[in-house]
Amino acid sequence: MVKLKCGSFPELLVAAGLQPGATLMLHGSFRAIRRAFPALTIEEMIQDIQARITPSGSLIIPAFTYCFKKRDGSHEIFDPGTSSSKVGAISETFWRMHDVVRTHAPTHSFALWGRVRTSGGWDSAPVSPLGAHSVLGWLARQPNARILLLGVSFAALTFGHYLEVMAPVPWADFSPWDHLGVEKTGVSITGEMQLCEVPGCARSFRRLETHLLQSQKLASLHAGALRVLSIPVHLLLDAGLAYVRRHPLRFLCDAGNCPPCDARRQAFATAL
Repeated sequence: MVKLKCGSFPELLVAAGLQPGATLMLHGSFRAIRRAFPALTIEEMIQDIQARITPSGSLIIPAFTYCFKKRDGSHEIFDPGTSSSKVGAISETFWRMHDVVRTHAPTHSFALWGRVRTSGGWDSAPVSPLGAHSVLGWLARQPNARILLLGVSFAALTFGHYLEVMAPVPWADFSPWDHLGVEKTGVSITGEMQLCEVPGCARSFRRLETHLLQSQKLASLHAGALRVLSIPVHLLLDAGLAYVRRHPLRFLCDAGNCPPCDARRQAFATAL
């Protein structure tokens, strides 16, 4: 654990290794951030990040809506211009800000600012919503890209699903949400979209976090009570893929604690 001496949020960004021109994916709990910086608003926080990385950099924040088709007909319809994000206040604020664009994936959209908007190399609505042709695949190919976790653990690490797809784990294309009536189909204002994968539970990704910290490949930073993880994407690709390929079961919750993970374990018991 490294304690940071940060009197302001911009100082935290410098201590976390962000440089002008950086490519950054952000996951954060604004409640936790505000405990460390009580006067900070979400808009100011985002503007501080933008000022640090400059428009030549890229800021990516998930803006997921989970608009899946359901067997009982109760599904929501995704509209990239109006559908609220279901992954937190930072995400909901960011995708509505000036110069931010949103991808059109009906279940797992991303909000984008900076170079990523016009760089190409990603599909706005890929059939593998968190796979090779998604924004995550573009992120994986960028030099010196980082993922910044502010007040959250690897349970919020969307990139963990990309590792599952790219490894691949045996259950990569197996939907674990049948008990909720969820189908492998996204629904948007442009119609229905058949998906290759439906991402499952992410709580077990914390085991990868523990592995990286214990092996000293990753350091936990603290700004007061705020826990910060600044993770090079190349580290997640190298160490993360090696980890999940050696220990695929560790990317599932313990038996009996999680219906989606139990469904995947049962379906692929022979393969594991």
